[in-house]
Amino acid sequence: MSECVKEKAFEQFLERYNYSALIEKIDSLGLHAGSPHYFYCKACGTPTEVLLEEFIFSPHSLCSQCQGLEQKGWLDDAKNLIKK
Repeated sequence: MSECVKEKAFEQFLERYNYSALIEKIDSLGLHAGSPHYFYCKACGTPTEVLLEEFIFSPHSLCSQCQGLEQKGWLDDAKNLIKK
């Protein structure tokens, strides 16, 4: 893959990260019994899944795009771009 693709992936990561800072996250622990559970990407914070209370399979910890960054070995570099 070209360096251009990597830079675009980093740019999109930062866009997702900045977007996730603007959205209200739902804390599933504070919801009533029987409510769905909301899950967010551990890298960029965007929503990944909404599952029923008694889900069987573990939710994804990364969104598809951050998973792609992880597969390419770029995720740590992308996270280092976040301005604290």
